[in-house]
Amino acid sequence: MTSLQATKDFFFNRTAIGRQRLGSDDNKVEGNYHSDVSDTSRDNLEGAFSSLDKIKKPGWVRRIIEYGRRRKTTFADWSSAQPRSVWASVILAVLATVVILVLTVLLIYFNIHLRRQIPRNDIQRIVASWGAPGSLTQAEEHYSTDFSRDIIPIPCHSHNDYWRKVPLYDALAAGCTGVEADVWLTNNDLLVGHSTGSLTSARSLTSLYIDPLISILAHQNPPLTFQNTTTSTPQSNSTTNSASLNGVFEINPATSLTLLIDVKSNGTSTFPVILQQLEPLRSRGYLTYFDGSAVIPGPITVVGSGNTPFDLLISNTTYRDIFFDAPLDQLWGENAPSNASLYTSENSYYASVNFASAIGKPWHGSLEPQQVDTILGQSGAAAAKGLKARYWNTPAWPVGVRDHIWDVLEKEGVGMLNVDDLTSASQRNWGG
Repeated sequence: MTSLQATKDFFFNRTAIGRQRLGSDDNKVEGNYHSDVSDTSRDNLEGAFSSLDKIKKPGWVRRIIEYGRRRKTTFADWSSAQPRSVWASVILAVLATVVILVLTVLLIYFNIHLRRQIPRNDIQRIVASWGAPGSLTQAEEHYSTDFSRDIIPIPCHSHNDYWRKVPLYDALAAGCTGVEADVWLTNNDLLVGHSTGSLTSARSLTSLYIDPLISILAHQNPPLTFQNTTTSTPQSNSTTNSASLNGVFEINPATSLTLLIDVKSNGTSTFPVILQQLEPLRSRGYLTYFDGSAVIPGPITVVGSGNTPFDLLISNTTYRDIFFDAPLDQLWGENAPSNASLYTSENSYYASVNFASAIGKPWHGSLEPQQVDTILGQSGAAAAKGLKARYWNTPAWPVGVRDHIWDVLEKEGVGMLNVDDLTSASQRNWGG
């Protein structure tokens, strides 16, 4: 029996029972109720139920929609009925997964990073342990024979390397063949710093450069090398065969390290003090010098820049071991002064200029043909005089522009690349 049929029987039975309770039949009237009213109601009720039988069932699209609504309601009812601890567990599981992934990535990164920091030679060990309690830094008495093993010297000048954590050693570890010190004459001593506000008595030309270089070169050259030699004074010729001494770099011992001394204080009063403080290097035959007729190369080549007085530098015509940093922009071009011929390899070593003022900005991220021609002309003029062209204040950012300028400078024959980012410079393909 269907639910509809059961409902019909229910109403029919209630109607019959009602008539019996009123004591009525088909021909009598009890009170205000007539027998024909009950019959009519029964007929209407049967008609209503007949119309319900004719209602069409919903189509399949409607059924799918209704099913989806019931499912949504069911899930909402279930989720609202779940205790908060279930959701807390889900959130904690997601967070734990994220933390594990982050820690894994950091572990991989630091593993690779730390492997790169493992020292491979003495210079890198000095840099890694600099300032550590009990470490032997520049005061170390003995270096092993592989002091600069695996370090390839490259023609880059470490600009203001005294700013780095370990002056001189950071530049040497990168393979730079040129280092730089800005000096100020203070209380008859040469203090190193970019400005007077950064000067301290502990950071002097002697402590940061001269003493470490003596220590390095002393252990690069066994005592046997110095037999049958004599020392010299600034005014006399050295009989030490400095060309036969080993330089800083083990791979190429003949490479001379350029020590650029940028004089910031008065040049006339500072220059004699520089000559005096170079005596320990001079007396050991470590300096490149001019003997009156030729330049004798040595492990260290000193170049005076900034306020270095050119007239004092060339005053001694028979011996000099400080060379000039010539003005590169005055060696080439229609407006080159007539005294450009003064700068030769006998009195100068570098020929430098501010890149921004001499070449200009690299518009649109690259140099214009006219700018490249200027670089070619200036570097070619320097090379013709036996000098190494050097541009300082080259753009350091964006990195793509910096690398583009470096490529142009190398291609056009610049003798020394002035750099601040030692790591990027050491990773370049200098042999390509």
